[in-house]
Amino acid sequence: MRNIRVALAGAGNCAWSFAQFVALAQADPDTRLPGLMCHTLGGYRLADVTIVAAFDVDAAKVGRPLAQAFTAPAISATGFTALGADRDSPVLPAPLLDGLVGPLGAVVEPAPAVRDATPEHVAKALIEHEVDVLVIALPTGASQAIRMFAHAALAAGTAVVNCTPEELARDAAVSRRFADAGVVLLGDDLRSHLGATCLHTALIELLLSRGLELASTYQLNVGGNTDFLNLADAGRSASKFTSKANALRAAGMTDVDGVAGPTGFIGHLADTKLCFANVTARSVLGSEVRIDIKLTVEDSPNAAGVIANAVRAAKTAGDRGLSGTVDGPSPLLFKSPPNGLPESDARTAFLDFAS
Repeated sequence: MRNIRVALAGAGNCAWSFAQFVALAQADPDTRLPGLMCHTLGGYRLADVTIVAAFDVDAAKVGRPLAQAFTAPAISATGFTALGADRDSPVLPAPLLDGLVGPLGAVVEPAPAVRDATPEHVAKALIEHEVDVLVIALPTGASQAIRMFAHAALAAGTAVVNCTPEELARDAAVSRRFADAGVVLLGDDLRSHLGATCLHTALIELLLSRGLELASTYQLNVGGNTDFLNLADAGRSASKFTSKANALRAAGMTDVDGVAGPTGFIGHLADTKLCFANVTARSVLGSEVRIDIKLTVEDSPNAAGVIANAVRAAKTAGDRGLSGTVDGPSPLLFKSPPNGLPESDARTAFLDFAS
């Protein structure tokens, strides 16, 4: 069984944390790392993942080896460990398209090489680097760039993990093209390992399981990395609100006054994310139950553990002859898959697939 060869569409904070997680696993393949649900998934350990290339548009990253790219000014995630064998993998230019629309355009300078980059160049690079799985971790709202990468991967026969809330797996036409081509597509919108959506949906499922009736709910998120800077633009964050609403509906929330999504950028928080959530419900004799929670996490490592599962799930699905969207692992790994499930059912489906 050969390594899973991964390329990153976007060498940002989540990619940096994921690369470090892979490096830790490679340093001691038999160690069970905290936050990794499955040491082995479909026969693959995390140590069996190799990051062979990345794509970006940032002048501080393009043309540099991966380890240097992760020292760019836009990176705010913590450096816990040095990269291993993947440190010299190249960061290649990608077409700019709508990747830096909004606030990001003021803090990221595009590399000159992106002017000549084309989707054909991306597809060719995926083939030349023998990429098994492309992880799309671009800014929310960059729908043109995200779909370009999906189409390039489809042309190259490369499986896709869509970490963004832009619809790929939920788009029936896109999913059908992947299925017809025999290529796996997992998404949409990565569901952090223990993040706001995971906690929120688990609370909703708990209340419903005790026979309570939901009255109202909210989930407010703030942070200081470039993801939250980008999401401060209402035009860029719309799909994130839709994705989170899909996750709450899958947990069983219907006809309830509720809102969930990013609500602010606070620069000094850097990669720290704060979630303030409330669930109010009616119980026996109409009495009220109110739960208020504050969750504090480092945002990017929280995503890395899920990416570690998603790339192995995508490769495993392909090994098993599956194509297009795959229901088994998706409801646990993504906020807005084609067919969502409550948290406990999603976990069961994922573990069944992983075994």
